Amino acid sequence: MITPTSWLHPLCEAGSCHAYYTSRGDVADIGSPYSGFSVCHYTGDSDAGVASCRKKLSEIIGIGEERIVIPCQTHSSKVVTIDSVPVSDALVYGCDGLVTAMKNVVIGVNTADCVPVALLDPVGGIVGVAHAGWRGALDGIVEATVDAMVAKGSSAGNICYALGPSICQRCFEVGEEVAARFPDSMVSRLYGVRPHVDLQGYVVSVLHSRGVTPSHGFCRNDEMCTRHHPDRFFSARALGTASGRGFTFVFVN
Repeated sequence: MITPTSWLHPLCEAGSCHAYYTSRGDVADIGSPYSGFSVCHYTGDSDAGVASCRKKLSEIIGIGEERIVIPCQTHSSKVVTIDSVPVSDALVYGCDGLVTAMKNVVIGVNTADCVPVALLDPVGGIVGVAHAGWRGALDGIVEATVDAMVAKGSSAGNICYALGPSICQRCFEVGEEVAARFPDSMVSRLYGVRPHVDLQGYVVSVLHSRGVTPSHGFCRNDEMCTRHHPDRFFSARALGTASGRGFTFVFVN
């Protein structure tokens, strides 16, 4: 049993499959874009700070650092299935989705407004995680991650999902060219002159279309909007892209 902290929080569990997310923690300075807990190594944070946070994460969840897989994300639709550890940086470079059936191996994604999607199959003992920004979501990262789980032995109907902290529709203002790529049902013009996209809702619709059962969803609420709460969560829109990231991760034990 993992003890929650000011920066580590349970998201959901299903059988032997577990999902957690990190926040900035209670010592973060809202005026400093890297202040707080972050294990992200590619957005400009100090090597020492990232290493310290990864060590803390390893210690509190009781899994060695070599068994914590963190990709370098590029808003792609690339998914990698982890069948052995340790994992080389090259293997997970440019990767925005991970899947594994290995026990006690953490796979996770870093986000700061984009939607982190945790996928748990308690029947097959298989987990997946995806980083769904608007580009990756439209390019199929969520579908690709579900498909990789099915290829590993999951049934889509057995998969539970949870969305980690991410930007809500009220905060997700986009240009007309981006809004035009989403279904009309996911676009609102109630919050200002420019359109606002329900990225979280779009991700959920994609999961349902892939056969993931709606009743298995653990969904969003405004208290987990990164843009609304930059004191609690890293937000690229509030802090800039040169900032820390929250980490949403899954594992099987």
